[in-house]
Amino acid sequence: MLLLLTGAAFSDMQAQQAAVQGLTVPLASVLLTSQQDSFSVHADTSGRFRIVNIPAGHYNLRITCIGYLPFQSGMVLREQEQKKIDCPLLANEASLESITVTHSRFQKTDDLIDIRKVAQPTTIITEKAIRMMGSRRLDEVLREQTGMTIVNDLGAGNRSVGLQMQGFSSDYILILIDGQPMTGRFSGNFDLSRISIANIERIEVIKGASSSLYGSEALGGVVNIITKQVFSNPELNADLTGGTYNTLDASVSGATPFNKQRGAAWISGNYYSTDGFNVNTEYLKEGKTSPPYHSTQVQGKLRYALTDSSGLQVSSRFTNRQSTMQRSYGAQPFADRLDEQDLNTALTYNHSLRNGWRLLGRYYLTHYETEQAVTVESTGKLLQEHVFNQTIHRLELQGARDLWRKKGSITGGFGGDMQLMRNQSANSNEDMHNYFGYAQLNYSPAADWKLVAGARYDGNSTYGGRLNFSGGFTWTPLRWATLKGSVGNGFKAPTFAQLYQVFTNITQGYTVIGANDFQQKAAEMKEAGLVQQLWSNAAGIHQLKPETSTSYNAGLILTPGSRTEISVNAYYNEIRNLINTEQVGIMRNGQQLFSYLNIARSFTCGLETSIQYRPVKGLLISGGYQLLTAKSRAVIDGIKAGQSPYNTVRSPDGIRAASTSDYFGLPNRSKHMANLQAFYEYKPWGLGLSVRGNYRGKFGFMDMDNNGYIDQYDVFVEDYILLNAAIQKSLLRHQQLTLRLAVDNITHFTNYLLPSQPGRMILAGVSWHWDHRN
Repeated sequence: MLLLLTGAAFSDMQAQQAAVQGLTVPLASVLLTSQQDSFSVHADTSGRFRIVNIPAGHYNLRITCIGYLPFQSGMVLREQEQKKIDCPLLANEASLESITVTHSRFQKTDDLIDIRKVAQPTTIITEKAIRMMGSRRLDEVLREQTGMTIVNDLGAGNRSVGLQMQGFSSDYILILIDGQPMTGRFSGNFDLSRISIANIERIEVIKGASSSLYGSEALGGVVNIITKQVFSNPELNADLTGGTYNTLDASVSGATPFNKQRGAAWISGNYYSTDGFNVNTEYLKEGKTSPPYHSTQVQGKLRYALTDSSGLQVSSRFTNRQSTMQRSYGAQPFADRLDEQDLNTALTYNHSLRNGWRLLGRYYLTHYETEQAVTVESTGKLLQEHVFNQTIHRLELQGARDLWRKKGSITGGFGGDMQLMRNQSANSNEDMHNYFGYAQLNYSPAADWKLVAGARYDGNSTYGGRLNFSGGFTWTPLRWATLKGSVGNGFKAPTFAQLYQVFTNITQGYTVIGANDFQQKAAEMKEAGLVQQLWSNAAGIHQLKPETSTSYNAGLILTPGSRTEISVNAYYNEIRNLINTEQVGIMRNGQQLFSYLNIARSFTCGLETSIQYRPVKGLLISGGYQLLTAKSRAVIDGIKAGQSPYNTVRSPDGIRAASTSDYFGLPNRSKHMANLQAFYEYKPWGLGLSVRGNYRGKFGFMDMDNNGYIDQYDVFVEDYILLNAAIQKSLLRHQQLTLRLAVDNITHFTNYLLPSQPGRMILAGVSWHWDHRN
């Protein structure tokens, strides 16, 4: 690393005071501190920075940037001295939790919220890491990260796979594209497999409640998908991958700046198809547990700088997915057809004022629509039809400004949205309005301290409003040790489906009735002879209450050397009025009847730890482990009090009294998870190699004795390991052509209780990249 200190005159120097200017990587954080003073700035998109009006004295200089190793050095500034610093940071190569910044591409043009200013634990997955993994869809990327689990949703006809973090299910993870929320949850899960990773610049993940900036529904965390932001040269990209199960993934994209870099346009298209697969051959004689489908995705952006201080951006994304699931359990074969459409579009205006304020206003539209029909294969008779669509119109204004000689900053905003739901099968048309305002203050009182405090008010047309707070700190007492802590509140109103859904899944054999309509709809169905029995817990179904949570996180980051980084994070989440799906009766044909009830109190707690080690240049070895406990306090208290139905378990020796040790925890949560990964890149040969392993401990699947919780005698999915590997080779003078080969699930692990986990997959692909510099 080169550090040059030379004299240079600044025109705006004040008498008797010094100044520092220099060049480093784009958007790096520059901190200059002494015992009395502290100065902090961010480098601009070209890497330039300047600090003026500095009193003479001894100072410590620290320059950091996500994706680079930090630099720290002491210096002495004399009166009127002017220093120039040339400090190109060393890249933190191949890190899954880092960003390699090139040119100005880290700049956000459609959102003022900066993940580097969030107090909660964060992970950033780079485009480079995604390529080396050989992944194709978003769920494949996230399933290999520490503390993240991809879960199947049998209730969605095995089509839906969602994300679980810190014990929170997919319902509590907010999915964003460029800072804007996506809709379209099918039976609770937001299906991550419908999102292509083509043209994703990076993925930002925040764990725990972060309601002050990202939204009240993010009780469990946030996944923010950042698409390509800035283009400095014309470029073209094409990608083609194919392999097992007739999988085909094809993408093409192009981008160009225009009018002397004042504007830029980008457009891309992706086509994905698969024949699906069957991992339940013992019972499913015909058909697939994961259906064949094909999807098409088109997205684009148009950005233009109206003046030197203002700009306009239009972005849009459209996805269509069609699938047909044919199946037979030895009886009458069914055909289950589903057509999904997903539209997201946004208009964004940003403006920088002379007083330092940056303002951003945007309108956002998202629309999700499904049409599902189940028919008898032999006759074509319609057995079930489900037509559903949801639309959100959203307006938001953001503002951000540096404060106190750039020792602090403030970020805030306000807005609202209108949600429209149309459920043709239930003859239901419902509207809901939300409004919000938020602010977050970041302050660095000293070189080794960073403080964060935030507040957010969320209002709902049905459930009123709530003010939530969040706060945190970062303390670096030693150059190689950093402590972090945060606390945050969350608020989540019930979804339309939980309130009003009336849905029967014939192929899976269950019926769901929304809580707010349950008593009326259940009475009508019982009178019609469709309901055989309502259980005692059905009497407790009332108007649902909104869910609230409080999350605590405490972490330690150690960097004992330039080659090693160790992090540990402990968390505890207390959830009140958790909305739980419970079986509340039996239909006349023997199918299950479900609805939703609030659980007064539940909690998740655990520990995450990870280590990254770089023994030689180009090689990264990383590993992670999560210990998780997720339980309902109502169940624990019910067992202790001997309250029915919690007071008994059905053991192999018969029914006996239950104890708290019998309670395993909430379904679909593993107590233990771990991963181990190795990434190697040899740039002279254009060679990249990755080998990854993921372990998931056993987890509860189904309550067999209807005592209201998973006990040790219920149905479990046993622990398993998935092994994946990928290799890629770049060719030609400027490495425009890349060949790759990936093998997922090398050991061919399958389980009929994991219907969307394929067996061994071998895929080969080719990518071509061109830009004007080549």
